[in-house]
Amino acid sequence: MQPQGQTQIIVNRRDHGLEIQAAGDSPRWHHEGSSQAMGEDSPGLPATGLLRLENGVPDKTRKALADMGWTIGSSDGGFGRYQCVEKRIDGKDRVYAAASEMRADGCALAY
Repeated sequence: MQPQGQTQIIVNRRDHGLEIQAAGDSPRWHHEGSSQAMGEDSPGLPATGLLRLENGVPDKTRKALADMGWTIGSSDGGFGRYQCVEKRIDGKDRVYAAASEMRADGCALAY
């Protein structure tokens, strides 16, 4: 899950413009079952592997993914943990922002 979770947070920041807390709080997904994108080499799993969706993924999205042929699995709670400190440049000033995972205990501090 670690590389999948990190990728989702980066995509949320860069492609969707979310702030660091919102990027980590967004519902996540976890594809399991294969080193191949569609699970081609996973005995016992459907050809697409298994796509687990976290609570908070809209029903419309779940249905659309299933209609595309994905096998949707139940949420197993294995969606990673996240803390982040980000340095931003604002003119000549350095500004730090911090975010901590809403799914677990934790604290991110920046100074």
